[in-house]
Amino acid sequence: MEAKGKSEERDCQRRLQSEVDKMFLELLRGERTPRYGKVAFRPNADVYYDKSQKVVVVKLELPGIDPQAVDLEIDENVLRVSGVRSYQHHPDAVYQQMEITYGRFERVVALPPEVDSGQATAHYSSGYLEILLPVKPRSVRKRIPITATDEGEEGQGL
Repeated sequence: MEAKGKSEERDCQRRLQSEVDKMFLELLRGERTPRYGKVAFRPNADVYYDKSQKVVVVKLELPGIDPQAVDLEIDENVLRVSGVRSYQHHPDAVYQQMEITYGRFERVVALPPEVDSGQATAHYSSGYLEILLPVKPRSVRKRIPITATDEGEEGQGL
């Protein structure tokens, strides 16, 4: 009976050590930030203007994330990308190293006012989400002529 008790105690200690290691590693990760009691991360992103296609491109690194678990919203020229990378729990794992970030994520990107958000498209491939936002043509400067009336004519007709 004593051997069984010590075995259970060792298992409990291993689980506790694994949890402490996991929390410690989470605290050390620079891109993890506590949000409302949950761990979140910000995926890396490139944002650029493609002259040939006349689009703003937002490209995010989202490996291991189901595209169906990602939400895209544009409101007042702000793109919000959010979702969840689900953790695959391994009950017998004792981590030596834990670098993959799991949980909720969010990335907010300010867009130029010329973006036509109604024509936006998104494509996910090989761990990258690429969002294409067409740019509306800039309005052409137009000179507005001013018409003048004689001061004598101003009061007539009233």
